[in-house]
Amino acid sequence: MEEMAPSPPTMLKILLPLLLVPLVLYTRLQTPARFAYNCFIKPFFHRTSESDDSNDTDSSGNIPQKARLEAFYSGQADLYDNTRTALLKGRETMLQLLASHLKAQPEKITRNGERGGPGGVGMGRDKKIWVDLGGGTGWNIEKMDEYLPLSYFDAIYLIDLCEPLLEVARARIKARGWKNVHVLCQDASSFVLPEWESGEIDPRGSLRAITMSYSLSMIPPFYQLLDRCDQVLDPQRGLIGVVDFYTSRDTGNKERAIGTASKRVSWIAKWFWECWFSLDNVQLHASRRDYLEYKMGTIKTYNARNNFLHSWFIQIPYYVFLGCSRARDATANLKAFTQEAGNYKGQTTGGLLTPLSPFGTPPISPEMFGMPALDLGPSVVKGVNVNSGDDETEMNQTLYDVGAPLSPFHYHLRKSWRVPYLEEKVHEQFRTHIYGWTWEDPAVDVKKLNINKDDHILAITSAGDNVLHYALAASPARIHAVDMNPCQGHILELKLAAIQALDYHDFWLMFGEGRHPDFKKLLTTRMSPFLSSHAYAYWLTHHRQFSRNFYFRGYSGWALRLAQIAFFLSGVSGDVKKICKASSVEEQERVWRKRVRPVILGRIMVKLFLGNPMFNWHALGVPVNQMNCFLQDGTVEDYITATLDPIPKLTTLKDDNYFFFLCLNGRYTRSSCPSYLKPEGFRALKNGQATNAFKLHTDTILNVLRGLPDNSLTKIIVMDSMDWFDPIPTDQPLPPSSSIAPDTQDSTPEKALVHLRSELDYEIQEMQRVLSVGGIAVWRSAAKRPWYIQRFELAGFKVQPIDIRENGQAIDRVNMYASFWKAEKVA
Repeated sequence: MEEMAPSPPTMLKILLPLLLVPLVLYTRLQTPARFAYNCFIKPFFHRTSESDDSNDTDSSGNIPQKARLEAFYSGQADLYDNTRTALLKGRETMLQLLASHLKAQPEKITRNGERGGPGGVGMGRDKKIWVDLGGGTGWNIEKMDEYLPLSYFDAIYLIDLCEPLLEVARARIKARGWKNVHVLCQDASSFVLPEWESGEIDPRGSLRAITMSYSLSMIPPFYQLLDRCDQVLDPQRGLIGVVDFYTSRDTGNKERAIGTASKRVSWIAKWFWECWFSLDNVQLHASRRDYLEYKMGTIKTYNARNNFLHSWFIQIPYYVFLGCSRARDATANLKAFTQEAGNYKGQTTGGLLTPLSPFGTPPISPEMFGMPALDLGPSVVKGVNVNSGDDETEMNQTLYDVGAPLSPFHYHLRKSWRVPYLEEKVHEQFRTHIYGWTWEDPAVDVKKLNINKDDHILAITSAGDNVLHYALAASPARIHAVDMNPCQGHILELKLAAIQALDYHDFWLMFGEGRHPDFKKLLTTRMSPFLSSHAYAYWLTHHRQFSRNFYFRGYSGWALRLAQIAFFLSGVSGDVKKICKASSVEEQERVWRKRVRPVILGRIMVKLFLGNPMFNWHALGVPVNQMNCFLQDGTVEDYITATLDPIPKLTTLKDDNYFFFLCLNGRYTRSSCPSYLKPEGFRALKNGQATNAFKLHTDTILNVLRGLPDNSLTKIIVMDSMDWFDPIPTDQPLPPSSSIAPDTQDSTPEKALVHLRSELDYEIQEMQRVLSVGGIAVWRSAAKRPWYIQRFELAGFKVQPIDIRENGQAIDRVNMYASFWKAEKVA
């Protein structure tokens, strides 16, 4: 039988897919293929057509930068923006930082009351000019319009040498109808604006903003480029933003001062990325970034890794930098860090920045930064005689010793809350916070300690809840918040910044609900001007802490998670919800006794968790020494019983006891939350002056006390920190007041911190010195009568209990401690 030929429709059905597949593949692969060819193949086999012409080579036979750039981008200029989105990360962050800080910094007021620049209105110095160096296609300018209207600037100049990219930029400008955006084909290291040529503006200090987006690494004369930027940037209001790839191995005191110790990359990554990028004439040598950070004052800096292929082994280091002229006036911040922070001795011996730090690093000096010593006139802080064992040394302080002009703390634009500190090796132990909320009742503190507006207080930072309550309830004149863990300071800084920068709705989402869908954006666009560089970099790195529930993060978050798991496995999750919803203490007590108490006080829970030293330290922040304090009065079960049993009978969780409500519910409600989270509390802190009282110290209590003047404090509230110290024999006399703590006897700073040694005597002596007569030191303890009462009495304090937990009665809404004490300075 003769076979029939396929009909035309059948042939069409067969051929059409065969024809469409190549077309689809061409459409899909055209862009990445052109990108790969121009970036990875063309540089090896093609040189510019003009390179054969001797006029297009310099005296050494090298191809000029302009010809090299045009050869590289000529075949991919129209693809540039689409193919660089994943590769060039951090550009939006840099632009957001620049925009937020431009909006946040105050306008300068001239003597006659007019707003203007340092040169006066007549010289045209009040013009706002932004120059985008190496701006290419104009992507930065279009993106900036989303964060800061381009109308904010009187003129915007895009400067680049590559004509193919500039053609894209010109088309973009025409399509958007921008009238104040101009394109100049010039060498970035010697650019000249039309206003300078016409004499309308003196070039020196005439620019409000300069940006370089992945261009600093591509401009050969980078010293000349940065010198020029320094000359033309407004010394008081100008900002410079840079984002680029980098490599770096060595980190020293400069990095510790400006908060970039995390920029270190491995030697193999440094070698590989420098070789890889050099094939495209992109130079990642550390000297470029080093000179940027030397020439400009650092305001913000952030280090990150770009895993644009979503693989753990391909991570390109990049950084974001926001800076200013080093000529910017830092007098106000310097005053805030010395006089207002009470740090009259300055920061002297390296390590953490307060004097006599236990961490054995050499003193900071200009020579450490590779800089010539500058004669800055009389020292802002006086010299201090320090007796370090057998030797007595005289330390004369200058501005450099406290970090200026290299510390971002000194160029901070808004509130000067955070006292400068150096990033130390010991800080690497604190990868995150221990406490997400505070376990002391601040309302009891205010009432029983009579905290008032004339008080100068030193308190432990923790999560910042207590000190915020003090500020709201009593408006003390000064609050020194102290914590060794930088992350605890970052939490309080974030809360203070959020109060100043956000509305109540966003603030509640962050710290009431513990989550915010736009936290990362708010961090950079709204809160960053109020944050130190250290805190900003930390929260940008850990922005996911607010993606689900902040209170389930950190070490304390693990305790909440484990509690929820235990409740679920025990089948009492529903009963826990009933306690959180109970309208009366009777209902709370009934559910607690019948259902929840048997689980928490069960043998498994006590044996595996609550009586486990490892769990107590990592989840609850209770070290072994503190466990020993309450074990002297009974068993672990006895302590937990005395702590928890009175709570359900005290007040309802849903209306008042927000401490345990958070632990059981995982978030606050408007009726059960700290006072600063209530609308009226938020408004009072935002609109009042109470937050100006804060100074945040990242150091030990001992070191901060040593930096404070005599008789300068009225109250010292150290929570339960004294329980952490090693007991001192009762027959051991107090050390001579002129000696220093024996922390240098340990071989490493880490050992000094882990053991805490017997520094308590020195701490008590410093309390005696800095407290005014009638001033009090206050603490809570896991012991009913802690061993260190005797040390206070030996130092001349009058010690009295404020409250001791007896007969099943709670001493406050938390009731976490067995006693509450005060030591009064009587002479």
